[in-house]
Amino acid sequence: MKLSVDWLNDFTPLSQIPFETVLEKINTSICEIDDVEEFKAHLSSVITVKIKSLEKHPNAEKLQTTIATDGTKEYQIVTAATNVSAGDIVPLALPGTKLEGKEILDSELRGVRSQGMYCSEKELGMALESSGVLILPKDTTLGISVRKLFLWEDTILTIDNKSITHRPDLWNHFGFARELASQLQIPLNTFPLESNTKWESDNQGLTVEKSDHAHAYYVCAIQNVNITNSIPKIKSRLEKCGIRSINNVVDVSNYLLLELGQPTHFFDRSKLKSTIFTVSKSKEGQSFALLDDTSPTLPKGIALIQNGETPVALAGVMGGKDSAVTDSTKDIVMESAVFKREDVRFTIRKTNIRTESAVRYEKGLDSYTCLPVIKRAVQLLIENGNPNVKVFEPQGFNDTETKSVTINTNLSFLRNKLGKKISLNEVTDILQRLGFIVTVKDESLSVVVPKYRQNYDVTIPEDLVEEIGRTIGYASIRTEALSMAVETPIRNPLRELERRVKQFLSLEVGFNEVYNYSFASSADAKLEVAYTETSLKIANEMPEEHAFLRTSLYPGLIKQAKLNQDRFDSVNLFELGRTYHKEGKGTELAEEKRWLSILSLSKHKPTELSLVEGEFLQVRETISELFLFLNLPKFEWSKQLRNHFHPNASLVLTYDGKEIVELGILHTRFADIYDLKRRVILSKINMEVLVEVWETYARNSHFIPPSHFPQGQLDLSLLLNDSEPTESFVNLVKELRIPELESVYVQTIFRGESVGDGKKSVTYRFRLMSYDKTFTQERFKELSDNLVETAKTNGYSLR
Repeated sequence: MKLSVDWLNDFTPLSQIPFETVLEKINTSICEIDDVEEFKAHLSSVITVKIKSLEKHPNAEKLQTTIATDGTKEYQIVTAATNVSAGDIVPLALPGTKLEGKEILDSELRGVRSQGMYCSEKELGMALESSGVLILPKDTTLGISVRKLFLWEDTILTIDNKSITHRPDLWNHFGFARELASQLQIPLNTFPLESNTKWESDNQGLTVEKSDHAHAYYVCAIQNVNITNSIPKIKSRLEKCGIRSINNVVDVSNYLLLELGQPTHFFDRSKLKSTIFTVSKSKEGQSFALLDDTSPTLPKGIALIQNGETPVALAGVMGGKDSAVTDSTKDIVMESAVFKREDVRFTIRKTNIRTESAVRYEKGLDSYTCLPVIKRAVQLLIENGNPNVKVFEPQGFNDTETKSVTINTNLSFLRNKLGKKISLNEVTDILQRLGFIVTVKDESLSVVVPKYRQNYDVTIPEDLVEEIGRTIGYASIRTEALSMAVETPIRNPLRELERRVKQFLSLEVGFNEVYNYSFASSADAKLEVAYTETSLKIANEMPEEHAFLRTSLYPGLIKQAKLNQDRFDSVNLFELGRTYHKEGKGTELAEEKRWLSILSLSKHKPTELSLVEGEFLQVRETISELFLFLNLPKFEWSKQLRNHFHPNASLVLTYDGKEIVELGILHTRFADIYDLKRRVILSKINMEVLVEVWETYARNSHFIPPSHFPQGQLDLSLLLNDSEPTESFVNLVKELRIPELESVYVQTIFRGESVGDGKKSVTYRFRLMSYDKTFTQERFKELSDNLVETAKTNGYSLR
C-alpha cells in the first residue's frame, strides 16, 4: 500500500515533526515500511518555459531552433517537434535530467547548440503514448518545476501489507493519520466524514431489500453530474498511490477508498432496469460482463448485487460493465456498503479477481462509515467538477449499527502481560489517545473499543496489552531472564528413539529425510486397503489432492520419487510423520499414529528382476542393521501378504511376537497409477510399537565375548522353484540348533538357462564360530553333510 505524506498532512501536522522521527515511530509502533521515495524526483529539473521564437534549423530539414525563457533566463533548444509554435508554454528538461534511462545533455545537434529537451506526456510519465510536446495552459507560471505544477512534490511511503493485514483501519490515509496523531501526540485536524451535506427529501423511487448477505447496504440517487477530467489535486493524489485517473465521478470513488478505506461504487442510472437493489448469492453457471471486460462463469454462492433480476456487480469486488459510468452519464446511483469478509474472500478465491476494494473488505470493515461516506462523496463530487448535483435521501439498512465491544480488565493483568510496571494514568492516557473509551474503578478498567477497530481486531484483554506495548515501545520493556527452577527434564523415550533412527538412516546409510503435507487425495487414501474405511475427509473445502488427512506416508514418498526418478540414479528417502484414522463415530477425535516410512527407488529396469531382488534384500539388510544399531538383535523376518506390495516381495519383521516393520516392493498397479518408471521398495516402521520394544529390551546386554578361534563359513546352493520363498530352508536349518551356527543368510540368487525355466539357484551362506576349539576338517565335513542331508530330506535339489 502506498501513502502520500502530503495527503497525510491534510489530517495531522506531520511537517512539524522531523521526518526521521515519523518514520521511526511508524516502524516501531505501527507497521513496517518497505520503501520511502520522492515522487518523480527525476523531474525536479524539468521546468516550465515559454517559446519566444522558432525558426528552421540551418543544417537539418526536420529540426527547428527555438529560444525559450523561464522568465529570467533564456535557453536555445533544438527540437524535432512539429506541434510547437511561438508563445507556447512547454516543459523543458534541463541538462542532467534523466528521462527513460537517458541523460539530457547540453550538446550540439547538427552544429547548433541545444540546452535541453522539450518533453511530451509520455516522457513525463503521464501517458503511454503521445504525438508531440506537451502544451501547457497559457496561464501556467514560468520557471517552476513540473513536480510543483502537477502537485507531484511529495514523499511516498510504501507500507508492507502483511504488517497491517489485521488493521483494516490503517488501509487509508485518514486512518493512518489518526494512528500517527495518537502515537506522536499531535492533533488530528480534520475529520472528513463530518460533512454538512443535505439530502433532498425524495428517494427517487429507490428501494433496498434487506439481506443477510451484507452487514450494511445503502444506495442514493444523484442527479446532474457532468463527466469530465478530475481536478489536479485528485488526479495527482490517485496517481501517486498507483491508481489511474478515469473521470471526475469514478475518481471520487477511488479517492474515497484511499482517503477513508470505505469502498463505494457508482452506477449509471439510465442503464439500470429496476429501482430495487438486493444482495444475493449467485446460481451455478451464472455470468455477466465485468468492468475488466471479462465475463466469468460463476459457481454457486458468490455474493452479487442485483438490480431487480439483473446482476450488476460482484459484491465488494468489481462492478458490472453494463451499468458503468461513461462520458454520457447524467444521473448516477451511489452504492455504499459493508459486506461479510467471508463472502468477499470466497469470491476472490473462486474468481481470482483481487481489487483494491476486495482487499479492504476481506480484512473485516465496520459499517459505521456507510452513511457518512455518502456525504463526503457528494462534497468531493462538487469540488471535482459537479457543482450542480442534487443528492436524494439514501435508502438501505445497517444490521451492525448498534454493535459495541467492551473489554474488562485490570492493571495487574496488564502489568504481568507487559512485563513492565506501568501506572493507571499511563494506561488510561494511551488507550484514550488511541480512541478507546476508558472507565476506571479502583484498578479495574472497562474499555469500549472504537468502532473502526471492533471487528476482529481488538476483542480480548490481550489485545489491549499489545496496544499499550507498541505505544510505549517494546524497547522500553527490560529483558529479564525467566524465574524458574532448574529441573531434570522429563524423559521422552519416543523422541530419543526418533533421533537415533534418523541418525542411523541419514548418517550411517545415507538416506535423505523429506517432509510432506499431512493431506492426501481420495486415491492416496485408498493405497493401504486396511485404512480405507478410517480415512478422514476435511470439513472445509479443499482442492481434491488435499481433501483427506493422510492414512499412509507412502503416497507422499512415492510422489517425491516420481519427481526425482529422472534426475538421480539413486533415490533413498525416509519420512517421520503421523497418519490420521477415524476409528470411532460422532464427535470422537481421530486417532494419530506415528510412523517412519522408507523408500528406495530401484536403479535398474523393472524387468531386471534378479537385480531388483538384490536391492530388495539390501533394504532388508539395512533395516536389520537398524535393529542391531538399536540393540534389538532378536528380530524375525517372515513372509506376509500386503495388498499394496508384490505378493512375492512382502515381508514383516516381528520382535517378541509384535509386528513392527513391513517391507515390500510396490505393486505394479500402484506404480502405474503414480506413473513410476522404476520399481519402488517401501517399508514402514510402527514407532509406537518399536518404542515399547526398545524400552523393554534395548537395555539388555547382548554382548558375547569374542572367540579366541578363527571363524569359519560354508556355502550351499540349492535349486528352488521361482515362486518358492528362500526363508523356508533357513527355518529348517535353525531348527537343527547347530551350536557353532552364528548366522545364515541368502548370499546370491541366480536365474538363467542353466537352471531352467521357473527355477532359481539360491546360495546360502552359513557363518560358523566355535568358542572352545578350532574347527577341524572332520567337523566341517560333518556340518556340511548334515546341511546337505537336511536339504535332500525336505525335497531340495543341490546345484
